[in-house]
Amino acid sequence: MNSERRDMKRFLIIAVLFSGLTACDRYYFRGMIAPEGETANQRFEQSMEYNAIHGNESVKAGSDNYLLYVFSDTHIDGSTNNLDRFVNAYLSDIQASPFLLCLGDLENGKDGFGTFTSHTAPIADAGRRLFLTAGNHDLYFGRWKDFRSNFNASTYWFEVVAPSAKDLYISLESGGGTLGTSQRAWLENILEEKSGAYRNIIVFTHTHFFMKDFSQGHTSNFALEETYDLADLFSRYGVDLVISGHDHYREDTLFKGVEFLVLDCLEDNADNASYATLSIGDNIKVNFIDIK
Repeated sequence: MNSERRDMKRFLIIAVLFSGLTACDRYYFRGMIAPEGETANQRFEQSMEYNAIHGNESVKAGSDNYLLYVFSDTHIDGSTNNLDRFVNAYLSDIQASPFLLCLGDLENGKDGFGTFTSHTAPIADAGRRLFLTAGNHDLYFGRWKDFRSNFNASTYWFEVVAPSAKDLYISLESGGGTLGTSQRAWLENILEEKSGAYRNIIVFTHTHFFMKDFSQGHTSNFALEETYDLADLFSRYGVDLVISGHDHYREDTLFKGVEFLVLDCLEDNADNASYATLSIGDNIKVNFIDIK
């Protein structure tokens, strides 16, 4: 038996042993083994129901070059030190764009998203917009309904209108380790319709596309075939950047002409806690900001 099969066997044994601990407020081992609750297609349809009523947003940027703040995986479980530092840094930066991105896994446990929303409220109070998508931890314990009631949708697009350019942003819901067939078809339709009309096309989601191990469980990683398909889709329609989180490590990879950026986590007590700022213009430049 090779080492990869041994690792997989060990993971499955450990996962089965702990799968009954669903009463635990933080760890949801059963969700790492088999998906529960709504399917990817059902979550997508519910996001589309909201979008059909409220439409897609247009955000104005004051200049053709703007500074975008992005963070992921706060995993709030009591303390919010890193999130508070991030919010303060963003609101203090006079060069920051009037919107920012969050890539999911907002909180741990099953007590709802109140802590996250209360500590990010100053962003809205300042007249700025937080766009986010759901992570796998945001789906555990049947919390998709709670996510929807707080954040409305996880699949959508919006545009940023600068004085002489427009950029397209597409949010994908990948918390279950797949886009599902409906969201995949929607994505291609959006790209086919809008490719060529925007300076930059930026896709953001939670789950990264290039799985390196089984640490997240197979329900939270893309199948290799789906990664190939989506990487080809992004390349064919000229996507410039794909941003994700999930595995708590930073990585910047160019594949088939598309830049794939993976962020560290913003979780308290993490040794590698950081966020990223992206200089968006005719080119995109990435800068990681470590939280000491």
